[in-house]
Amino acid sequence: MSIPGYAAWAASGWRGFIAEGVDVDLAACVAAAGGAAARASRHARTARVAGTDGALFVKLYPSPGGWRALQGFRMSRALRRAGFGAPAVALAARRRGAGLLVTHDAGGEDLLVALARRAGARAARRALLGRLGAAVGSLHQAGFVHGDLVPPNVRVGERGFVFLDNDRTRRSRILVHLAGRRNLVQLGRFVVPGVTLSDRARVLAAYAAARGLSRQARRRLAWWIVRKTTARRCTIDRIPPAAAARAGFRALMQSGGPFDPTPSTEAAGGA
Repeated sequence: MSIPGYAAWAASGWRGFIAEGVDVDLAACVAAAGGAAARASRHARTARVAGTDGALFVKLYPSPGGWRALQGFRMSRALRRAGFGAPAVALAARRRGAGLLVTHDAGGEDLLVALARRAGARAARRALLGRLGAAVGSLHQAGFVHGDLVPPNVRVGERGFVFLDNDRTRRSRILVHLAGRRNLVQLGRFVVPGVTLSDRARVLAAYAAARGLSRQARRRLAWWIVRKTTARRCTIDRIPPAAAARAGFRALMQSGGPFDPTPSTEAAGGA
C-alpha cells in the first residue's frame, strides 16, 4: 500500500496538508459539500466529486468540529502505515473552527452488500466473516480503536478490509483495554441477511485468536457482547427489553425474524 507524502498547504483562509502530486479543486469541494445533494450527518456534510485521478469524497465539518478533519487525516495515515486499509487523504485543512477532509475513493464493496451477495454461499460467507473478525482483532492488537465501526464504515477490497470514517479513531492500548470491545457491538448489532448466530460466533472466534484471548476470556467477552448488543438493539430499534428477553438473542438477531428492521445496505463511500 503506497503512502503519499504531504506538504503544508494554504488557500482562501484554509490551512492544512495536501498530498504531493495531487490537484484538488477547493472551490468545487466546498460547493459540493455545502450543496443540496450532500449527505448530512451529525458531525459533517459529505459529497462525492470528480477528481483528476478518480472520485473524491469530501467531508465538510462545521465549526467548532473542524478538528475532526485533521484527526481523520492523522488516523488514516497511521492506519495505512500500520498496514491496515484506510482511505488515502488528498487534502486536510481547517479554517477557523471548520474543517475539510478530502479522500480518494476507497473502492471495494460495502460490507453489508458483500455479505448479502454471499447469503446463499455458506463457505464464502463464513470465510469473509472469519477474515473480518481477524482484521478487527489485529486492529485492536495494534492499539487502534475505531470511533464508529458500523458495517457501512467497512469496505471489502481486493487486498482486505478498508476502515472508513476515522475522525474518531484513536490509537491507545489503554483505550483498547477499556473500550475496544465496543467495536464488536457496533459491528454486530445489525441484522444481516444470511448471517446466523453461528456465523457471529465465528467472527468472535477469529477475533479472539487474533488477540490471543484465552477460552475463559473469550467466553466472558461473548456474554458481554450478547448483553450489550441486546441493549443497543432495544435502544436504537425501540424494542421492548422484556420482549427481547422473552425471544432470546437468536430470535433478536435473526434475518427475517420478528425483530428484523430490514436495514439499508446502501454503500457509504470513501471518507
